Amino acid sequence: MSINETVLEMHYHSALLDVFRKTLGLGKGKFNFFKYSPQKECFVGFDQAYVQTDLSEHDLFQNLKSSAINNRYQLKNFFFGYFLQFKVVKKIHKRSRFTPKNINRNPHLRVSLDTTKNVNSGFSQHELLYNLNQNNGAFVYYACPMLFERTDLYNCNPDLDLLRLVVVTSCPSTYSDNEKHFIYFDNITSSPVWCSEPVEGKSISPKEFASNLVEILTTEEFYQNIVELFENLLKPIKSESEEEKSRILDHVSDQFFLIQFQAEEEA
Repeated sequence: MSINETVLEMHYHSALLDVFRKTLGLGKGKFNFFKYSPQKECFVGFDQAYVQTDLSEHDLFQNLKSSAINNRYQLKNFFFGYFLQFKVVKKIHKRSRFTPKNINRNPHLRVSLDTTKNVNSGFSQHELLYNLNQNNGAFVYYACPMLFERTDLYNCNPDLDLLRLVVVTSCPSTYSDNEKHFIYFDNITSSPVWCSEPVEGKSISPKEFASNLVEILTTEEFYQNIVELFENLLKPIKSESEEEKSRILDHVSDQFFLIQFQAEEEA
């Protein structure tokens, strides 16, 4: 088994959901997550027993809006969405022309960003994530696991303290110059550095992410933002080709996670 982005996402998936459940203190109820399937053109949902259900965009959006209107402040039925782009962190043993001056250790750590424009969307992966982050209240992160050995993938209890969520808000640019760009770490606990023009970034742990959610879940802005974000995801991307009319959602479906909690009905 090789270490790649998809394998890393699956490796940490259950552990991340457990952090949300525990930190949010949700108690009894249904905890579902949804991923959009461009092939099926619908959202595929899974409950805690991994029972699968399919939900159309229209039905899910109506549920989301209803939750925002009727259940705000109560935490009885709510959604929250976030974007995680997993990246492979590599150990680099030699300095290169890209290595920032404030990276002193050998080996040090590096993540390659995808800044190559997609022929269909006209945007690179990084540009899409950077632009999504401009939405109010959007949670957009590069997930950088400090995991370097294939044997670590067989650990059934991943160490979330080794998963660094690099906050895209701290990135200085869309990096649309067709040059190579990276995230550097001096070591597994140091702050990230965006390159090629070095700018110190920010990263948080999954537990910090969940704790941040606790503080804003009962605010009115939170529910307005999630509805507006979903509306923006369904907007078509401007393309030079009139025949090619894709939506933002079609290009970020791998990174987008939507979580729903439904409280247990009182007898």
